[in-house]
Amino acid sequence: MDNHEARMQLDSLAADRVSSSAQAAAPWWLLALQGMSVAGFALSFGLGNWQSAGFSVCAVIFVVIGVIRPAVTRTRAEPWSRSKSALRPGAFQILAAIVVITLGVVAYTHLELAWALWPAAAISFATTVLFGLQMERALSRDIAMGV
Repeated sequence: MDNHEARMQLDSLAADRVSSSAQAAAPWWLLALQGMSVAGFALSFGLGNWQSAGFSVCAVIFVVIGVIRPAVTRTRAEPWSRSKSALRPGAFQILAAIVVITLGVVAYTHLELAWALWPAAAISFATTVLFGLQMERALSRDIAMGV
């Protein structure tokens, strides 16, 4: 194999990586479902005696999203296990959800602000989707670059 043939093979591999990277990222609607399950978790704190049912439904939805992800993306690649550059937005995603939901729950329970869970749910939805999209972009970038 001469240098020209080797270059053509490497270029072909690079094109395959780029094609694979586009498929590996989860679509926006899957991230929106994930965000809705996190927002639903926040709103579950206001369900009174039905609180545990709300938590359970949200947990089941979250798990189902993880189960269907490989079928949707047609790959087992996911940001947490495949992309080191996705870890930072992932950490921010978790931290944002914890802080926002905690503030909402504290305002709801201790300050008796019944409306406090709604902004907490909205913000946790938005941050879950925003940081989720950043994680998916990082995954795609890493796969395309062969990292």
